[in-house]
Amino acid sequence: MKEVTNRAFLCATVLLLTGIFAGQTANAQLRRPAYITIKHEDRNKSNLLPERGAVYLDGLVAEEVNVRITKAGPAYANLTARTWLGNVLANQNGVLLAVSDKAYRVRAKAQQGQIAGWVSKSIVEGIPEGFEEKLVKFHERYEMVKQLIDDKQVALGMTTDEVVQSIGPPDAKSSQLDAAGRKDVFEFISYKRTPQEYVTYGPFGIPTIATRYVEVEDGRVTIEFTDNLVTAINETAGLNFNRGLPFNNVPPYFPLF
Repeated sequence: MKEVTNRAFLCATVLLLTGIFAGQTANAQLRRPAYITIKHEDRNKSNLLPERGAVYLDGLVAEEVNVRITKAGPAYANLTARTWLGNVLANQNGVLLAVSDKAYRVRAKAQQGQIAGWVSKSIVEGIPEGFEEKLVKFHERYEMVKQLIDDKQVALGMTTDEVVQSIGPPDAKSSQLDAAGRKDVFEFISYKRTPQEYVTYGPFGIPTIATRYVEVEDGRVTIEFTDNLVTAINETAGLNFNRGLPFNNVPPYFPLF
């Protein structure tokens, strides 16, 4: 009798451990939602306090904007000219860091070494005509898209890369290229784990009720792109990629240079 009891206890223990490891394996195979999170620069954590009304190129453009410093002039830490950093040297190359309606922020050489400060626009050359106006519009679109990505949302006018940054890679996609241009379709599917009860039998044939979880489709959204820009968003229940936002479209992307 003792031997039978020990054998039953051993069988029950094996079944229990098997169920635990099986459950861990099943959970490990769940891959949705397949969203990624993109961390963005937080200027509030920077030692540099941005000037009101100025547009900073750091994080906005991929490459440095080179300019020419034609004359020597004072450079300041802020637009109010309260803190003098030194005088930039004449006839040298510099890098444009920020733009305001009053001055340019540049990185250039001074007598005491390289500095970064606000200088008069009159001593800076090499900025393309209309660049400042274009930069302002580019920055406005950048801030709108950044809000969408931070909120994991999608809007008309976003690029394929911006959509992937916001909600992750699609579950399926297709492309078509013809005389009218290129069209892409991204499909996103969300799943939820739903419990299901089933009957299992113990080592002595005694039936018991157990629970397992299966993936069930919860929502689907299809995003259409024309020439790399979102032109249509078709959503079903369970997914909402434009909730609570004051806008549902952004200006189409345009190159700054």
